[in-house]
Amino acid sequence: MSITEKEIAQRVEYRIETLPIQEHPEAHLAEVLDRLNEMGRQGWRVVSIDLTHHPSYSPAAQPSIPVPVLLEKSPGSERPVEYRIERMPFQENPATHLSELLGRLTELGIQGWCVASVDLTHHPSYSPAAQPGTPLPVLLEREL
Repeated sequence: MSITEKEIAQRVEYRIETLPIQEHPEAHLAEVLDRLNEMGRQGWRVVSIDLTHHPSYSPAAQPSIPVPVLLEKSPGSERPVEYRIERMPFQENPATHLSELLGRLTELGIQGWCVASVDLTHHPSYSPAAQPGTPLPVLLEREL
């Protein structure tokens, strides 16, 4: 079975980038955001990235393991995009947390932002008791 030129032109190109982990969560997110915006200006869109700071991914636990990000680019539709990281505070009750998250994401959607990546799993390390000042990062995307 042969592939036609039209089929090749319609295929999506994928790429995996690895981003270094910084010790401080805010410095880490700022560096990730800068790198994602750089790739977004080139037409690459995020398919998957985990912005949560799992203990196994901390520099102290595994300093040489970077955060992987899966990107895609469709030939012919290489419109540049920009990224934003919205930090959502955790609530003690997971149902309340999800309800507030949904409301905030709806507000951002009205402004043209789409969710590119978010981990909705309730991680114990992200509970208000464990890390009251560490909000959940949500990666948003919109076309430039």
